[in-house]
Amino acid sequence: MKRINIEQGTPEWHETRYGKVGGTKNKGLLTDSDVLLVALLGCRMEDYEDEDSFTSAAMDRGNELEPEARKQLNAYTSLEFKEVGWLQHSTIPLLGISPDGITDDDRFSAEIKCFGKDKHTRTILEGVIPKEHINQCLHYFVINPKLEKHYFGVFRPENNLAPLFVKSITRDSVLDFGTKRKPDLKTVAEWVAISIELAEKLQIDIDLAIEKLKF
Repeated sequence: MKRINIEQGTPEWHETRYGKVGGTKNKGLLTDSDVLLVALLGCRMEDYEDEDSFTSAAMDRGNELEPEARKQLNAYTSLEFKEVGWLQHSTIPLLGISPDGITDDDRFSAEIKCFGKDKHTRTILEGVIPKEHINQCLHYFVINPKLEKHYFGVFRPENNLAPLFVKSITRDSVLDFGTKRKPDLKTVAEWVAISIELAEKLQIDIDLAIEKLKF
């Protein structure tokens, strides 16, 4: 795994992530579709152009609260998480992630969310990582072979009873990427192996498509 120390949100950061499979795109690896292939192929065919990225009020709020959320998570876990611009897979350049927090020894990482009132409350009541964020958490293990435990932290300072919710997973944790009617249960370690295998195939498919398009 390679650390690239650039500030998140900068043009350099956006360019580094361009045409890569980050945490939010992990689901595309595990989906039987060519959507991810087409998107990445398009990036290979066109140079990166610096554009003003859209940010919503919720995204701006999350960026503002993240440093305090990381501080609270540090106190909760007795670990020191630091933000890193980009972590790149050691053998598959296509894969990477921008961690909200990682320890200096690479053994622990964190994804931080600052939800609105209703989603924060629902997350606390259900006591699990929301399904729409599970792939992102899995991707940390895909990128980092040293990772032992990943923390998912939800922070909302306005909540008087539970401003911080924390859930953690390890390589032995079981994740379900199936449906209610047809569950697909595997350990994080098993999903990591599948993700890497599919990423290697995706890289080959992109390279083959590029060669065909040259003629």
